[in-house]
Amino acid sequence: MANNDILSEFSPSDIAHFKKDFMQMIKVGAEIDRYYGEAQHDLDTLIPKYEKLIEQFNKKYKGIKIKAKKTTEYFKVSVLVREKNVKDFFANSASRISGLKAIGRTSFNQVDISDAEKFARFLDSLLGRIYISYIEPESGTSTIAAVVDSREKMIEIVYNPAEIMNENSAGFRICAFYALKGGFSRKIEIYGSASTFGFSNLLDEIEKREWYDRFNPRFLE
Repeated sequence: MANNDILSEFSPSDIAHFKKDFMQMIKVGAEIDRYYGEAQHDLDTLIPKYEKLIEQFNKKYKGIKIKAKKTTEYFKVSVLVREKNVKDFFANSASRISGLKAIGRTSFNQVDISDAEKFARFLDSLLGRIYISYIEPESGTSTIAAVVDSREKMIEIVYNPAEIMNENSAGFRICAFYALKGGFSRKIEIYGSASTFGFSNLLDEIEKREWYDRFNPRFLE
């Protein structure tokens, strides 16, 4: 994995194990949301099955948590990591991803890292949310947003499926860091069970853009 400084303390085997589990969970959640928008008839079977798998995933990985929420319009899969506030989140993980370019309080790219003094002052002013931008010659641009979930007392990673399923993205690497840092149980099987949903669709470039457009307005819901 390129640029995996934040994951260097973990074995390639553990990273690969989490990658298979996590990406399959995100893929299935995204596909259920797609079905949800189309009012597919088998959702009454798919959603309870997925919710049970979420429970198993959360038992397996202590440092990360998946939540599902149903509304009248969509099926939202949230990803949370075990940090109390955005400052700790940034210091312990997000700032350790190479290619850090800028951060924001209400949107991306409000303060560039090149202005060290302004950047430091801005960090001190952060409260309940943060928007972070990265740029890497090898993997291109990447963004991540995070917001405090006061009920869970965790940090929600705001994402779109297309980007977080890229193993070099900031979002995936941050999630892997917390999942592996908290330890996990290989005895709990996730990937095989998630594969039984039978979703074969992989997002093509047009669909990826549609996911960006659909998920961006939901950033802080």
